[in-house]
Amino acid sequence: MRSVLITGASSGFGMGAAVELARRGWTVYAGLRDTSKRRALDAALAAAHVPAERVRIVSLDVTDRASVDAAVKTVLTETSGKVDAILHNAGYTTAGFFEDLPDHEVRRLVETNFFGVLTLTRALLPSMRSRGRGRIAVMSSNAANVPHPMFSVYAATKWALEGWCEALAAEVRPFGVDVVILQPGAHRTEFATNAVPVCPDNSPYRPLFDAAAPRMAWIGRHQREPERAVRSIVHALETRRPRFRVRLGADDKIAAAVKTLMPYRARERAVRWITGFDQA
Repeated sequence: MRSVLITGASSGFGMGAAVELARRGWTVYAGLRDTSKRRALDAALAAAHVPAERVRIVSLDVTDRASVDAAVKTVLTETSGKVDAILHNAGYTTAGFFEDLPDHEVRRLVETNFFGVLTLTRALLPSMRSRGRGRIAVMSSNAANVPHPMFSVYAATKWALEGWCEALAAEVRPFGVDVVILQPGAHRTEFATNAVPVCPDNSPYRPLFDAAAPRMAWIGRHQREPERAVRSIVHALETRRPRFRVRLGADDKIAAAVKTLMPYRARERAVRWITGFDQA
């Protein structure tokens, strides 16, 4: 029976993947920063008629080394050191202009989205390497293709992750370990609704923020459902020879092509039009 550790499994892609993988017979270790938020996952498992014993709730805060070590010890002990995959799904964003973001918020965002992935991978990689097999799947974002204003630090974390993944993949392939980047576009998950807007009333960027708000709300109403993306995520974990970069959604595929074909200034103008900045 295959086993996987999933971070951020209380909602969104993490929860969807946890349910589907458990349904397909995997033993799932569902990492939750706050284990009191397990109700939605329990309900999803019950709705899918998945035996509860296939999913183990693990307390895991990727920004806390002691929490990471304790979670990894639990997983490796219960699997006899044979965890097959990691799905790095934990992450969040703020919605604010860089100059308005306090330093502590920038650091917390980078610690969660970037360094948390590195810390957990470092803790589990030796067991995969010694077995000669394993899969490290990292949730990136369309922000790696089109970094939107108000999400500059979030985009930076995803660019950093993708660069790290490209180098790591070459390092661990000789040991039978695969690295997969999962790059989703806009989907209807809790991720967007949990984004905390940061824009003080006296901010010089306030007119831009007010111009962008209705445009971003419109985009939010036209997001796709996550079920198809979850199926692609599960396939990336199960297939024998996974693609290195899995694009989830038509908007991500289009944005990736545009990034290749269109110079930055043209893309910047398009982003300014989409966000409404040209009307501010």
